[in-house]
Amino acid sequence: MNDLLDDKQQVDRLLDSLAGYIQQSEKNEQSLEGLTKQDPQDYARFLIEQPKTNEEYQRRYHLMIEATDELKPHEKVQANREFDWAIERLNEVQVKLQDVEMRDVSFLAYTKIEAIKSSRRVWNQFGWLLGMILAFAYANLLLVMDDVFSLRLFTAPATSYPLDYFAFVLPVLLTGAVFGLLTRFRHHFQTLGRRILFALLIVGVYVGFVLLTQPILFALGWSFLIQLTPVYALVLLGISGFMAMWTLVEFVWKNTRCHLGNETLMIYY
Repeated sequence: MNDLLDDKQQVDRLLDSLAGYIQQSEKNEQSLEGLTKQDPQDYARFLIEQPKTNEEYQRRYHLMIEATDELKPHEKVQANREFDWAIERLNEVQVKLQDVEMRDVSFLAYTKIEAIKSSRRVWNQFGWLLGMILAFAYANLLLVMDDVFSLRLFTAPATSYPLDYFAFVLPVLLTGAVFGLLTRFRHHFQTLGRRILFALLIVGVYVGFVLLTQPILFALGWSFLIQLTPVYALVLLGISGFMAMWTLVEFVWKNTRCHLGNETLMIYY
């Protein structure tokens, strides 16, 4: 870097930016393979040649994403689309990326690559569990909706009524597990028609589990009859809803979203 630049202040700024990127990557347990396999002199020259406009940042980002072999084709489309969204937000407020972002565009690209890879691992390994957690919250939402439409929530909020919890919740949980497993193929559901078919498939799976599991539970003599009240259903919904939201934030949102900007303007994409 010192051989290519006479401006020591700019060299220090670029090296500080590089050090910050490395520290952040190590903190998040992200791979630095894409950075370390490059020729140091070529990479230094790459850092020095900073883009000047948002459009140049955009083109450079696209080139880096397209050049990587760590992402699948649909993941490259996702990374470019989300960065383009962030650039559009900056253009709307007439702000240049270089005015609010000290990191090089390569850092932004590498960070997004690692975020997408991390998200992929989460969905592939724990998608079924995430699906079941979301389904559990949805099952309790159905309970509350039933209490609302039957007017129990308003007329007798503390009066209990019997519910076979196994027969009610098990089909929903199994459907959630199937949904979670299918999320690894979610990039195939981009068009509206495919999304509608996918939703119909989930409904069909749920109906199938209802028809299959209830007779099996009855034959085995398995039941968990509880005396439920509308107030307790609301408590269940609150707990399971919090679990679902926390799971989405920790394992999905934080693993896929990256930030650009500084204290004056921060955008997550």
